[in-house]
Amino acid sequence: MERPTNLVESWLQATTANGERHADALAQLNADLGTRHRLNRLYEWRAGTYPVPAPVQLYMLRATLVDSIRAEGGTVPDDAGAFADRLLPRLLPPPRVKPRKSP
Repeated sequence: MERPTNLVESWLQATTANGERHADALAQLNADLGTRHRLNRLYEWRAGTYPVPAPVQLYMLRATLVDSIRAEGGTVPDDAGAFADRLLPRLLPPPRVKPRKSP
């Protein structure tokens, strides 16, 4: 299997490994995040035409981080989910805080 070249491809590969369709993976993402993204937007993210929203990046990273480390020959602790949750904040920029408008 070819190595993915970006986060969206990594996520698609991880979420469709058992024969699921891209549409099914996106439907699950939308259900989990309360969003309504369409397949064309997913493909635009993959191509780099549009930026991937921060909540979607986090969702995709959480789903692919452990598999990506293992695919590169690394090892992860037995509590892989907790490991990913501890590691992700260290790899991401701080959440964007919009400045308050002065009255």
